[in-house]
Amino acid sequence: MRLNELTRAHEWWDHKTPQVLSMGYATALLAGVSMFGLLAPAFLMIFASLIAMAIYASIINDYTDLEIDRAVGKSNMMDKLQPIVRLSLVLLSLSIVGVACYFIYPNIYGLVFYFLIILSISLYSFAPFRLKNRGILGVISCASAEHLFPTLFAVAVIGYYSAFKANVNWLVPAGILSFLFGVRSILWHQFLDRRNDRQSGMNTYATGTEPESFRNKSVVIVIVELIALSVILFQVKLVLPVIFLVLYLVFIMLRKKIFKSAIVIVLTPKNSYFQILMLDYYALFFPLSLLICAALVQPLSWIVLVIHVALFYKPIVLTLKESLYLIKTVVNKVLGR
Repeated sequence: MRLNELTRAHEWWDHKTPQVLSMGYATALLAGVSMFGLLAPAFLMIFASLIAMAIYASIINDYTDLEIDRAVGKSNMMDKLQPIVRLSLVLLSLSIVGVACYFIYPNIYGLVFYFLIILSISLYSFAPFRLKNRGILGVISCASAEHLFPTLFAVAVIGYYSAFKANVNWLVPAGILSFLFGVRSILWHQFLDRRNDRQSGMNTYATGTEPESFRNKSVVIVIVELIALSVILFQVKLVLPVIFLVLYLVFIMLRKKIFKSAIVIVLTPKNSYFQILMLDYYALFFPLSLLICAALVQPLSWIVLVIHVALFYKPIVLTLKESLYLIKTVVNKVLGR
C-alpha cells in the first residue's frame, strides 16, 4: 500500500494543504521574519504533522466505515484484512500521531490545536459519538478537523518559531475564514452524495435538508467568509494578494462565460461543469501572492516559492493552461477571428 493511498492524498494535497500553508505564510509576513528561516523548523513540522494526521484520519475512516461500505458495495482498504491487522493499523496510526505530538512539544498552542484536530476526527468517526452520522454536528466536526484547527495549528507553529504572538484580531478572522470554507466544502460533498447517503441510511445534514431550502443560508455563509478574508487582507497590508484576488475573479468569470462553468457556493447544478467559489484563490492565488511578496524583499524566499510550486504544481499548471486558452479565446473574439 503506497503512502498516497494510505493518506488519501488526492483528496487534500493540492487544495487543502496550500490553504493551511497560506495562513502560515501570512503569519510569517506579519511577524516580519525570514520565510526561508522558517522552512526547516516550522513548515517542515506542519507538513510532517499533517501527513501523520492524514494517515490516522484515512485509517480510522476506513475502519469505522467498513460495514457501511460493504453494504453499498463501496471499496474499502480494510475489507481484505484480518480484524487484528485492522486494529493494529489503527493503533499504529495513533502512535504516528503521538510521535508528531512529541516533536510539536513544547509549543503548547500548537499542541492544543493539533490535539483538537485529533479529537474532531475521532468524534467524527468513532461510535458511540459518530458525529459523521449526526446531522449538523458532523458538518461542524469535519470542518473543524479539516480546515479550522489545521489552520490555527499552522499559525501557532509559525508564531512559535518566529516569536510572533498572534492576537484575537488575527486568529478570529483566520478561524472564521477556514471554518466557513470548511463548512461549504463538506456541505458541497454531502449534497452531492445526498441520494446515496439516504439510500444507505446515513443521517448527514444534507440527507435531512432540501437543497433548495439551503440556498439563502449558503449565501449568508459565503458573505461572512468573504468579510473575514477582507479583514485578513487589511491586516496583511499587501497589494499583491488583492491584485491576485481581482485576477481570480476575472478568471472565474471568464470560465463561466467561455466554459459555461457554474460558480458554486455549495449546491452543484445537475449535469453542469462547475467551480467552487474561492477554492482556487485560497489554494493557489493567495499563497503564491504571499510568497512572491516575501521573495521580493527576502531573496532566499525564492527558494520557498520554488519548493511550494514544485509541491503543488498540478493546479498551477492546469490554471496556467486554462488562463492561456481563455486569453487566446478573448483575443480572437476581439479581433473577430
